[in-house]
Amino acid sequence: MYIDKIKMTQFRSFRETKIDFIHPDQNFAKLQMPKPKLRNVNVLLGNNGSGKTTLLKAIAIAALGPAVEDANLPVYRLIRREPKEPKNRTIRGETAEAVIEARFATHEQDGHGKDALQSQAVITRRGDLERLRWSHPEENRWHPIFSSESEAFFFVGYGVTRRVESQERVDPGARQAASFLRAQRIRSLFEDAYSLMPLSFWLPRLKESNPGRFTQVRNLIDRFLGHTGYSFTGQLELGEYLFEKGALKIPFPALADGYRAYLGWIGDLLYHVCNTCPTGKKLVQNKGIVMVDEVDLHLHPKWQMTIVPLLAKTLPDIQFIVTSHSPLIVGSLEWMNIMLMAPGPQQTTKAKRLESAVHGLDADQVLLTDFFGLHTTRAPGKKRTLKELSLAAREGDTEAARQLMEEMSRGMEATK
Repeated sequence: MYIDKIKMTQFRSFRETKIDFIHPDQNFAKLQMPKPKLRNVNVLLGNNGSGKTTLLKAIAIAALGPAVEDANLPVYRLIRREPKEPKNRTIRGETAEAVIEARFATHEQDGHGKDALQSQAVITRRGDLERLRWSHPEENRWHPIFSSESEAFFFVGYGVTRRVESQERVDPGARQAASFLRAQRIRSLFEDAYSLMPLSFWLPRLKESNPGRFTQVRNLIDRFLGHTGYSFTGQLELGEYLFEKGALKIPFPALADGYRAYLGWIGDLLYHVCNTCPTGKKLVQNKGIVMVDEVDLHLHPKWQMTIVPLLAKTLPDIQFIVTSHSPLIVGSLEWMNIMLMAPGPQQTTKAKRLESAVHGLDADQVLLTDFFGLHTTRAPGKKRTLKELSLAAREGDTEAARQLMEEMSRGMEATK
C-alpha cells in the first residue's frame, strides 16, 4: 500500500489541511507536477513545532484502518486546542474531536489490486482523555489488517529515539501483550521509550530457516551502508554481529552513535520486510510505507548528502516519508519530493510544495531559499561588521572596501 492523500481537521497544528503524497504509482499529471527522478520519496520540512512528526502520526493512525481502536497507542493532546478556547471546557466535560481521512493505493500484495482504499479515524476528547475511533462505513476490505500473518498493508514508522533493545532483553510476549504487530511497527512514533528489534535477535534464525533471504538481508545491509567504508560481515561474536572497516571488525554495540542509530532502524525495517514480503518475491519487491522522523539524525554532512537517494534506490518499491532539517538532504532532491510545513495564523500549519529548483544547490544556497527562509547564514556579529564596512565602501572608502574583502573570507576569532 501507498498513501495517496490525507486530510486532517483539528489535528494539532493542522486546523484543516489536505496533502498529496508521491509514490511510484502516483498520477503526476493529475497532481500537475513533473515526475521526479525519485518517485518514492517525500521529505517533510519545517521549523520545530510545525507539525512534521504530527503528520507522520496521522499517517500511522490512518494506515491502521479499523484496527486503530485496538492499537493501544499512547495518544496525548492530538486534538487541536485553539488559542482562545475556554480554559474551563475540559472541566465541563465537553467532547472535542479531530478527524483524519486518507486514501491509500493498494496492490496485489494487499489482496485488492490497484484499487483505492479509504480510511477515516476520529480522535475524541472528554476532559483530559483522548481516544481513537474508526469511523469509515467500509470495513470489509480492511479485514487483513487484523491478521499478523497477512502480507497486506505494510507500513512501519520510526520516531527520533530509535533505541535498539539488547538481544537478552527482547520479550516478544510482552510486546504482543502491549499491542499487536502492526501497531508495534509504528509505536516508536508515539512512545520515546519504545525499542527496536536488534539484528542479533532475529537474523541468526533466518540464516537457519531461510538461507536465501539471509543472503538478501546481508546484501541489503551492505547497500544501505553505501560509501561509508563499512561492510556487514554476517558473522557473530559473543552474540553480536560484526561490521568491518579495513581490517578492523567492530561489533554493533561498539559502533559510533550515528552508525548504531542508522543501522538500528534499518535492521528493524528489514525484520518487518522479511515477515511481510510475499513468498516467491525478492525483499526489494516488497511494497509499503516507511516513515522516519529526523532521517539525518546523528549523520555526518557527507552522509546526509546521499542518504535519502540511497534509501530510495535500495528499496525502490517502498514509499518513504521522512522529516529533516538538513539543507544537504534538500539539495539532493527535487522540489517535487519536498513538502514544507508552512506556519499560518494562530499557530496553524499548511503543507505546500514550492516550485523552486533546488536540486544540486549547495547548503548555503538552499538555506537562503524559501524552503528555509534564512536571510543570511553568517553569525550576527559578523553580519553587523560586514554591513558597516559595506556601507562605508559604498561612500567611497577604499580602505573599508579592502577590509570588507578580508572579512568576507575569514572568521572573527584570532588565530596564531
